[in-house]
Amino acid sequence: MAHKSAIEKSPLQSYVSALVFGPTRSIIRALFEREEPDWITTAPALEEKWSACLSTLEGHNSEVTSVAFSPDSARLVSGSSDKTVKIWDASSGACLQTLEGHSGEVASVGLSPDSTQLASGSWDNTGHQGLGISSDRMWVTYNSENILWLPSEYRPSCVTVSENMIGIGTSFGRVWICHVERNKPNAS
Repeated sequence: MAHKSAIEKSPLQSYVSALVFGPTRSIIRALFEREEPDWITTAPALEEKWSACLSTLEGHNSEVTSVAFSPDSARLVSGSSDKTVKIWDASSGACLQTLEGHSGEVASVGLSPDSTQLASGSWDNTGHQGLGISSDRMWVTYNSENILWLPSEYRPSCVTVSENMIGIGTSFGRVWICHVERNKPNAS
């Protein structure tokens, strides 16, 4: 239904588009092959069948930043810049639950191996101590103290932390891994 208004305003163009851009083995092509416009001299390269996309899940109000399947693939969890986490039924596409509470965008979601626990990481740094990223994404932090400034090409679109290692994915297609050692103050 996302394209309903375009189809209502221009039904003939939509009809022709279905013929020109539809897969070569589609039912529309088979039934209306003779109706394909002859004024199109160079047709696009097409697939034989429709894609394997099963469904499109809609409900977040902003960019989806992380998704994860349950181990049995029955559920899909998504996190978003809209500061929410949604739990979806993977077979029907129904939104089962929307979780709110983060004050920053959700950067990562995951489910435990038995699917009984859900974890979400956010740029608000809730529930996180130790190594992390500042809310403005300009610094690697340790216990909320800025320790390493990140040039723009290394600013994260996603982050993972494991003890004293931080992995940063960037919008420039790079993944950066950093090992951080904190010096302990000298005992006097």
